[in-house]
Amino acid sequence: MAGNPEILIIGQGLAGTVLHFTLHCRGVSARVLDCDVEGRSSAAAAGIINPITGPKYQKSWNYDNLLDIFVPFYSEMEGYLGRKVFYRMKMYRYLADLDQINRWTMHAVNEGLLPCYGEFRKEINEYPASQKNGVWAEILNAFRVDLSLMLPLYREKIKEQGLFISEPMDYDAIYFNGEKIKYKDVNYDYIIFCEGYKSVHNPYFSELPVVPTKGEALLIDRIVDTNFMAKNRDLMTYWDANHVWYGATLSNKFVGVEPEPGSEGVLVSHYQQDFNQLPESYKVISGIRPATRDRRPITGRHPRFRQLAILNGLGTKGTSLAPYVAKCLTDHLLDNKEIPGEISLARFVSE
Repeated sequence: MAGNPEILIIGQGLAGTVLHFTLHCRGVSARVLDCDVEGRSSAAAAGIINPITGPKYQKSWNYDNLLDIFVPFYSEMEGYLGRKVFYRMKMYRYLADLDQINRWTMHAVNEGLLPCYGEFRKEINEYPASQKNGVWAEILNAFRVDLSLMLPLYREKIKEQGLFISEPMDYDAIYFNGEKIKYKDVNYDYIIFCEGYKSVHNPYFSELPVVPTKGEALLIDRIVDTNFMAKNRDLMTYWDANHVWYGATLSNKFVGVEPEPGSEGVLVSHYQQDFNQLPESYKVISGIRPATRDRRPITGRHPRFRQLAILNGLGTKGTSLAPYVAKCLTDHLLDNKEIPGEISLARFVSE
C-alpha cells in the first residue's frame, strides 16, 4: 500500500498491543479502541513462553522460527517502554517416572538445531526434596513477558500520542465508503479486530472457529527469583516482588468471567501436593483465552469486506505467537505478502 494507511485496532490486549507496535516499527501510527473487557485473558496471563509443552514433551509448533522473531521484538519493546518486561527464564519440568524420562530423552535426541531439552537434576531449591524416583528436567530457551507491566505502560504511550480511544466497540457504527471504511465519522483504510474471546460476537467474523477457553490461577504470597519457573502438578513463576503465579486450569465449559466453583480447591490441592503445605495467602484470578480447534492462530482480511481484518486465536501460546502473526498480517497489509496458510483465515473461509 502506498503511503501510510489509516488503521484502527479494536482491542489492546496482547494481540492488539503487539500488532500496534509492529505497525509502529513500520512507521504506521494506528489508533486503538478498547474498553477493558471483563474476563480478558491478558489480565490474568503470566506471559509464559515454554518451548516444551504437553504430556508428550514435544517442542512447540514452529518454535525455532518464532524465537527468532519474538526475542528481538520484545527486546525492542523494552527499549521503547524504558522498562524491563522480557526475561529469559531458568525453567524446570518434573518427570515422575521412567516412562516420562525416556519420552523426554527421545525428543532431546531428535530436537534439531535449537536446544530446548536440558540436563536432569534430582532436586531444585524451590521445591521440597522428593522421595520418589522422579527428576527435574531443565528446559532451555524459555522466556516470560511481564504482561501486567507491559500492557498498561504501552497504553500510557499511545494515550500520550493521542492514539487511544476508551469506549466499547459499536459494530453498527461501521460504514463502507468506497475503498475506505468509516467508523463514527472517521475514515480508515483498515479496521483490525484483536478482540480475543469477544470475536464470537463480532458480526463479521463470528463464524470463525474461535473457542473461548477459560483459565484460572492463584496469585500466592511467596517470593521467588524473577527468572525462575517450574512445573510439577501446575506451573509456578514470578508475578511481582511479593507474589508467584501458580496455575492454570483450562476449560471450554464455563458459566461466566468469574472463577469457576471448584477451581480454587483444585489449584490449592495441587499446590499442597507440590510443596507439602497450603498457600498462606492468595487470590484467584481468571481469564478467557481465544483458542482455536486446530490450535493455530487466525489472521487475515475478510473475504468480502477487504477493509476488515482479524488477528485472533492465540490461545495458550499467545506470548510467543503474537509477534510472528502480527508480522505476517502487517506484511500482508503493507506489502501485499501472502499470509502462511497454517495461520490464515482462508483455511476456514475462502478469501
